[in-house]
Amino acid sequence: MIYDLAVYALVFCFSMAIWLPIYKHVVSRWVQEATIARIENGDIDLNYLLDEGGVFDNLAERTVTLFKQHMLAEMGQMTRAANAIDPENPDPMAMGLQASEDLLKMVGMKKVPPMLQYKVAQALGQMVANPTTTATDLANFDPSTEFYKQ
Repeated sequence: MIYDLAVYALVFCFSMAIWLPIYKHVVSRWVQEATIARIENGDIDLNYLLDEGGVFDNLAERTVTLFKQHMLAEMGQMTRAANAIDPENPDPMAMGLQASEDLLKMVGMKKVPPMLQYKVAQALGQMVANPTTTATDLANFDPSTEFYKQ
């Protein structure tokens, strides 16, 4: 009985070693050529399959989601790197990110989203870069003006 099982296992492994390369190199090409011929003849409506199947919509949605996840991951890494400020040679961008995080935590945010932290740091950088901003400019703050939309 054990001998029979060993023979069956050996025959199975041997036949798979033969049939898998044959399928990969011969049969799959036949199927591919037959499918392409059916698409070219009009037997298979590829436009219908792609439009109605939502392939392009799903692909675009997954691509945008993937880019968003990568962008947020990079923003998080940049924020974590900014938290490790070297006091001997300070980096202005890291200091700006740290200042924006501290500012947002002061207003009550417990866990600061990296994108918001980056935007606040960007706004703080613009305020520092534009020293002509006075108290009256800040008192007349109007976010709908073009100056603040940069």
